[in-house]
Amino acid sequence: MQFTRREKATQASLIILGHTVKHIFASSFWILLPEIKLNLGLNHSQVGMIATAKNIIGGVANFPAGFAADRFTERRTEILTLSIFGCGIFSFALGISTNFWFALINSTCMAIAITFWHPAAISALSQQFENRRGFAISLHGTGGSVGEAVGPVLVGILIETIGWKLTLQSGLIPAILIGSVIWLFLRNFRDSNYSDSSLWTYLISLRSLIRTNGLLLILLIAGGYGASQSVTLTFLPVYLREDIGVSSFVVGIYLSLAQVAGIASQPAMGYLSDRFGRKKVLVPAFSLFAISIFLLHVSPPGWPLLLTVFAMGFVVFSPMAIILATAIDFVGEEFQATAVSLVFGSTIIVAGITPSLAGFTSDLFGIKSSFLWAGGIMVATAVASLGIRK
Repeated sequence: MQFTRREKATQASLIILGHTVKHIFASSFWILLPEIKLNLGLNHSQVGMIATAKNIIGGVANFPAGFAADRFTERRTEILTLSIFGCGIFSFALGISTNFWFALINSTCMAIAITFWHPAAISALSQQFENRRGFAISLHGTGGSVGEAVGPVLVGILIETIGWKLTLQSGLIPAILIGSVIWLFLRNFRDSNYSDSSLWTYLISLRSLIRTNGLLLILLIAGGYGASQSVTLTFLPVYLREDIGVSSFVVGIYLSLAQVAGIASQPAMGYLSDRFGRKKVLVPAFSLFAISIFLLHVSPPGWPLLLTVFAMGFVVFSPMAIILATAIDFVGEEFQATAVSLVFGSTIIVAGITPSLAGFTSDLFGIKSSFLWAGGIMVATAVASLGIRK
């Protein structure tokens, strides 16, 4: 189905808005994690286990999410709506957690709800803006960066005001409101160009897709990037809260600052990747990310650490949009959502084990050792990205 320019703009605007809200929930988890740790009496290893379970199961969920988005393109609005609703429902459930296992289960279920957003949203944008794919996906990512910037500050204030439990429970309200808006305004946006293949046919095609020349390298790069990002985002808030001793609100300021630069850098990187090629953007971005992670290990508290976090903000999330665009470049229109799910699946699954490993080493050698883990992986990822064809 062909949409007018105004219809495309409406669809894109609401998808970007939904992505902003989704990332408010996603970023809230990391600012809330130190509070959950303190109040439930968890150790570093248990924190790592929560992050690992969240990553692995959320990563595996990308595959049914990709199948659903490609197989039922006419139901994308329902998928997006249920994804936002799920964020609110499991946020509420996490807010009534009383022990480690309850917290692990609910945080994992929230990750599954979050996962179902990306394949449907990004494939819709990719199809509607085929000639400006990198830029369109980057704008979607910018919405996420806004959510990541707003979320920590908002949640930090709420934690100081009403406590971590009520903060999580109150997430049900905006999820219902925004999910309803998406449903009301996009329910008539139906793409009739959907696949009628069976699950078995889809899985055979998926195997062939993974073997596509160049795509496997992109998936490995996505995994390395996700591993570094996951370890950094898991242990930076804990380091700030426990080792440096700042308040939840100040932790929120740090994490928000880590996103501010990305709001501007993300669409710029998308535009440049469309014009000059993906590799010429990804290699410098990964290199800057590696340097900034190592600087976390050596920067003293105060302005040096603050400036390091700000510099990291240019590249902590921005490369993902370019990785996605690169993967979609390799596949046909029928499997765009699947390409998205493969990238996110690789990112999250490969990243899944690293927070637990970093948690164990943090218990043995101190929490700053986690930054050495993340920085080393990022260096290897930057080197691997030199092999991208364009």
